[in-house]
This record gives sequence, structure tokens and C-alpha cells, in this order.
Amino acid sequence: MTQQEFEHIVPRLRPRLKDIGRQFFGNEEMAEDIAQETLMRLWMLRERIDCNATLSKKESQTDIEPLAVRMAKNLCVSEWRKLKVRQGNVLPIETMTHEDIQRDVELKEQIARLQRAVSQLKPAEQRLFRMRHEAEMDIQQISAVTGIGVRSVSAMLSTAKRKLLEILYPKGGQQ
Repeated sequence: MTQQEFEHIVPRLRPRLKDIGRQFFGNEEMAEDIAQETLMRLWMLRERIDCNATLSKKESQTDIEPLAVRMAKNLCVSEWRKLKVRQGNVLPIETMTHEDIQRDVELKEQIARLQRAVSQLKPAEQRLFRMRHEAEMDIQQISAVTGIGVRSVSAMLSTAKRKLLEILYPKGGQQ
């Protein structure tokens, strides 16, 4: 699927995806999260999605809609599970050396600290930060997926980074 096809389909898919999230969680914020996460994942898969060039735009949307709906429903279930049960991927202690345990603890502390800092950002800033740094999307891709202008995406990311630095390294405070 080309970027233009994707950009054409997104405005018609987004309301359907938000409806799925809203029905599942009864929460507008979670509905928006589900819609954006689904669109981000579709964006990352776009090169493997075949929208036949002979199909009209409406037929292309019809072909991708079941995939998007299934992805959104799966994301709802995954998010619900995350809310209910926090699971960690920890190796059995017997197989780890003292250095491994120390490194693992330090890494988990750093990750937890960053996650706490990211959780203090506004939801939109959190999503954009994750798209940029976890999904490794560039600003144009984020703009296409979210429907937010390129300049606005850049400004929001800059603001989010500045806030994270202030949270992680306060002036005169502890690290």
C-alpha cells in the first residue's frame, strides 16, 4: 500500500476504530489510544498490505477494514490485560549471575523511571513520543498516521522531550 493510499483510508477508518475502543473501554481517551495504536501498526505493515491498484479507493478501504478492526479488537484485549495484570520477563534467578542481576535491576529501574516520566506527559505527547522513539517513525510518518500537521508533530515532540528532561533532571534536584 502506498503512503497516499494509506492517507486516503485513514480518515475513514479512524471513526470505526475509535468506536471499537469506546465500546470496549467506555472511555474516549482509551478509544483514541486504540485508534492511534492500530493506525500506527497498520502504517508499519503498509508495505506488506496489498491494495490492488485496479480497485477503487472505497474497495481498498473495504479490504483493509477487517484487518484494522481485528487489530483494534486485539489491542483492546491486550490493553485490558495490561491494566489487570502486570507481567515481567524475568529470568529464573538460579541461571543469572550477580552481575546479570545487578544489570537487570538497574535497567529495570531506568526503564521504570523513564516510564514514570513519560506517564506524566499529556496523552497526545505520550503517543507521539512512543511513535517516534519506540516505533522509530519519522515526523512525516507520524503526521500521516495521526492526521496532525508536520510542524505540530515536531513542536509537540520537542515539548515532550523538554518536559521529560525537566522531569528526569530537575534543576537542583535529585536524578
